[in-house]
Amino acid sequence: MNSPALKIQPDSSHGSKIAAVIRSQSRVNIRAFSAENITGRIDKNEYLNSLNEIHNYARLHPEEKIVVNISLGFEESEFQKEIIEKISELENIVLIAAAGNNNRERLTYPAAFSEVTAVAALAAAQKMSGSNYGSQVDFSAPGVIEITQRDYLPALNYSRTYKISGTSFASPQLTALLANILSLKPEISIEDGLKIIKNTSAQINDPLFAEGKLGAGRINNFKALRQASRLYLWLQMSIYFSIISAALLFFYLCWQKYSLSGIFIFLISSAILYLFQPLLLLFYYQFGLLKIIIFLMSLVLLYYLLLKTISFYLSQSHNFALILKVAPYLNQNLQKQARAQLNRLLNQKNQEQTLKLEKMIKNHLRNCSSSKKCTIYLKLAGLSNQLPIDLIIKKAVRFNLNSTLIAEALEKQENYKKQRLIISAELLKLIIEEAYSIRKKAAAVAADLADPLVLVPLKNLLLKRNQLGLSSEAQYFLLDLLETFGPEAADLTELLKNIISKSSDPWLKYHALKAYTQIAVENESYQDFIAEMKAKEKEPVTLALE
Repeated sequence: MNSPALKIQPDSSHGSKIAAVIRSQSRVNIRAFSAENITGRIDKNEYLNSLNEIHNYARLHPEEKIVVNISLGFEESEFQKEIIEKISELENIVLIAAAGNNNRERLTYPAAFSEVTAVAALAAAQKMSGSNYGSQVDFSAPGVIEITQRDYLPALNYSRTYKISGTSFASPQLTALLANILSLKPEISIEDGLKIIKNTSAQINDPLFAEGKLGAGRINNFKALRQASRLYLWLQMSIYFSIISAALLFFYLCWQKYSLSGIFIFLISSAILYLFQPLLLLFYYQFGLLKIIIFLMSLVLLYYLLLKTISFYLSQSHNFALILKVAPYLNQNLQKQARAQLNRLLNQKNQEQTLKLEKMIKNHLRNCSSSKKCTIYLKLAGLSNQLPIDLIIKKAVRFNLNSTLIAEALEKQENYKKQRLIISAELLKLIIEEAYSIRKKAAAVAADLADPLVLVPLKNLLLKRNQLGLSSEAQYFLLDLLETFGPEAADLTELLKNIISKSSDPWLKYHALKAYTQIAVENESYQDFIAEMKAKEKEPVTLALE
């Protein structure tokens, strides 16, 4: 009974089902008393012993408010009359009992006692067919309850639903509601709590209700709790508003960061939260909100201390092998600190250590298995004195890394200025010699860098394209690269006009004319040459003029 989540099975005992109904609707402490003998049958003596124990406890603890649910009934009254009267004399206890399931205008005992609050059962909007009724009934509550039993994977069936019915399951609903009211408003008496329930009960569409035989009507949890506490409504609204707002915010962030994939991420996250909802509720009911908040704040504090510890380690450590391994798993600030520390290690005078570290960085870049890791090791590779441009480009192609990202990573390195010419030469070499995908990525990186130093070798390559045996694709990429420099490459205007005039490859003419429109706009003969091309050439060459 101390468990915050009582799971009902088809073969669960009657008492376990009653306790689960109370637990599902309230968070009060529950204590169970058995009325059965060793054979599992209702026994008068066991029942009386339980009532006596309850009476003694209530008498010794007058400061506690006790709500007793009795979901059983007897035809005889005399054997229990005395103890019922004794219990009723106490102000801190109330007895709530099921009206019985004989479909008659006479209740079973103890519900029939005037000192006991009797509950009839409803099915839909009317009296349940088997429920007793009469003027002694105080309240009515739903008597048909569906129990969903979830079988988590790897079970074959995810969930199964069972129906339980009877006044036995109407009574504990009133018990739970009254207990909740007394918890929300501990200063009121039990009698005042029952008045709140009575004043907020709903009418029942049944002739028996009009005759006064179904009590005050159907209990209404929300209205009763709202009347008991003004904060209840606002707390409920704030909870739902917070959940909806959090869901919308999470969806928005997923959408902004992952575009259409955000919808899939959101749905998967929602499904996971739904599956773990019983576990989350279990923690909430077991430990309470305050303890959970303290625990989460402790985790945040531990996380903060962990970050500070890692930060201190990175600033002091010379274990570059470990730094390289953990770098992809650090946040941006720590990654920046790791790069700074590795840069310090690379710039030390120990040549052997420098070469070893550069080799390890290249190996990590070569063996990286995801775009995230490759992005991190790409930035670290930029620290090397000899940048592995071919390896960087090949990994960029393999994991579709942004060429702008590569260019920015190279430009931000301290040693970039020293190696500008070498980097440009290596990029041109890749454009000339490698496969199409490598050429394309190398050309894109070179275009993003737009280093003027590349113009001299670029001009020489285009001038000697036939002697060098450059492929058509390589020439296309070189011309596209030339285009990015604009008027800065104006001295190559005549070369482009020569390519356009003498080449028999229409696509080579297209790329050359496209570059010409960018670098020769300030040339005096620009408009005349464009007019000549429009009159002389046809598609695909003229597409460059659109």
